Amino acid sequence: MELYEMYYFAFNKSSEPMLFADPNTGRIFDVNQAFLALLGYAKDEVMVKTTFDLGLLPEEDSQPRQPLWVKTKNGSLKSGMVSATDLVHKEKMMRLMVFQEQSENGNFTLEEMLTQTISLISKISEFRDPYTSGHQKRTQKLACAIASEMKLSGEAIHHVSMAAAIHDVGKIYISSDILNKPGKLTQLEYQMLQTHVEVGYEIIKDFQLPWQIPEIISQHHERLDGSGYPKGLTASQIFLESKILAVADVVDAMNSHRPYRPALGIEAALEEICNYKGEKYDSEVVEHCVRLFKEKQAMPNRFKI
Repeated sequence: MELYEMYYFAFNKSSEPMLFADPNTGRIFDVNQAFLALLGYAKDEVMVKTTFDLGLLPEEDSQPRQPLWVKTKNGSLKSGMVSATDLVHKEKMMRLMVFQEQSENGNFTLEEMLTQTISLISKISEFRDPYTSGHQKRTQKLACAIASEMKLSGEAIHHVSMAAAIHDVGKIYISSDILNKPGKLTQLEYQMLQTHVEVGYEIIKDFQLPWQIPEIISQHHERLDGSGYPKGLTASQIFLESKILAVADVVDAMNSHRPYRPALGIEAALEEICNYKGEKYDSEVVEHCVRLFKEKQAMPNRFKI
């Protein structure tokens, strides 16, 4: 399934106002129900207009994300921001535009826009592989808890959160036969599965996200001793955020049921990261992760992982 088609799944299901348009002429190819509700138009009324008519691209060289006003059917203006992503479908350039209305308090933050973008990408994963979606959410919670325990800055924790929420999005390009295979993968199948990291990077880098996000995602299967993939990076070459994501990813993956094996349990997962502490996994990250689970057992309500 093409990336464009994956976007289309999310497009039709999303509660966020979206439309597909020609980036040069502004011609509208399709618009979802959320956008129609925002504008007050019927679909056939919108389809004869352009994005320029609606005020979505006030300037020819408009930025991928900027504040603007969108015109509704009754003539009123809605204040918000638009996020635009260009895609190629059947050799035709398409622009997916997502509009977020200004918050009720009158303020619109970049963080809100980034959160919306991450939410959209995460939804794409859900339609392809329900397991991946749940795994990403659980990994996100654990990675953020570890980052908080390590007293990373608020910005760094936010980057960990966003990267973890979509770290396996590249699996949308992996065959379902491989993702859901009940038996052991062949060497070739495993090599194909490994490509999800680079594919995920290629998808995410086209979004207007902080540069750290695609980099963190690209490194989440790297290991300190160079035994990871895709580049075989070693300790000093790997971002701390990626080291945190790597540990959280392994712990949740081992503690989750997969078609080829039952869940191994949290004890086995913690034993894995402890056995390879300082070799494959960052020692400090492992220590904080283990402490989290020990304290969770002692105080179950403290951490919701």
